[in-house]
Amino acid sequence: MYIDAIESTITREDAASILQAKTASIIPRVQKLIYYPYYWVFFSFRVKTLFGMGRENKASCLVDMINNQASTTDSFKHFEVEVPDENILESDFSREESLKTARTYLNHAAMHKMKALVVPQAEIIEEKKIHKPFWIVKCFNQDNSHFTMIVDAVTGKYQNL
Repeated sequence: MYIDAIESTITREDAASILQAKTASIIPRVQKLIYYPYYWVFFSFRVKTLFGMGRENKASCLVDMINNQASTTDSFKHFEVEVPDENILESDFSREESLKTARTYLNHAAMHKMKALVVPQAEIIEEKKIHKPFWIVKCFNQDNSHFTMIVDAVTGKYQNL
């Protein structure tokens, strides 16, 4: 299946090295690269403040389509890639639900951070479903017990699963 994906900067070898550098007592074995679903919305908005109508601002928002959580994001490169179906996580939330979450997040952030008097006038410039790559890594201890980690293939950040 072809999907839009955020450009990966962390290779399979990098993922193993990142975890190996954390502690020499583990042996990391990279299992596979998975693609996590997000809905990306790029907004243009104006906020009315105590000083009148503010200047035009732009905001990029990613909505996690499994947990329905939103956050702002820096710009990123993305491209179309062919991925086996089993490496793509399914979305639990629709485009409409994700757009609502993105708008709510933008409204809250703008009103709180910019001391706005009313909800911002927002216009969607661009939107699309996009996937972020993550490495799934099984780590073995010296006693042959194991645990699983996930490594962000864009930033290199990791966490226990």
